[in-house]
Amino acid sequence: AFNALTIFVLSWIFSLLEQVYLAPVALRQLPLWFKIILVVIASDFLIYWGHRAQHKFSLLWRFHRVHHTAEQVDYIAAYREHPLDNIYTRGLETLPAVLCGLDLNEIAGFVTFRGLWALFIHSNTSIRLGWLEPLIGSPHLHHWHHELDKRGLINYANLSPLMDIAFGTYYNPLERPQRYG
Repeated sequence: AFNALTIFVLSWIFSLLEQVYLAPVALRQLPLWFKIILVVIASDFLIYWGHRAQHKFSLLWRFHRVHHTAEQVDYIAAYREHPLDNIYTRGLETLPAVLCGLDLNEIAGFVTFRGLWALFIHSNTSIRLGWLEPLIGSPHLHHWHHELDKRGLINYANLSPLMDIAFGTYYNPLERPQRYG
């Protein structure tokens, strides 16, 4: 039901956006593979700053903290969200796809990928990615974002920790967190 609400609200917002904004010809003419790379980078940038805002501003935190009430980080925690938090997050991550002029099937593929990624980084595993960890997010990094004493003030990035590295919020100790919430 919440996903249906999210889809309804975002469809309405994006249909209004399409009426006043058409992707520039230069963007529409780019090869699909390049547009996808552009969308992934722009989406990760928006998610990083949007996620930081969720932890900084009390209005956004009021809805986002539902996600952080999980005392165990696992695939269920990935979808433990307030409906308004879900709309906010899905809106931020799909906005670049809409602005780049991707069609509905391409956007659906991107949303599916992001949903599967959310399951991966919230999975109850000790997966480490070794030398790739500064480039690609992992469950280990995201578990530290949910660690109780850190209060979510680290590892905001989703797909790639490069934003965390660039803006000083990257945290990657060897051990695994002991308490979540």
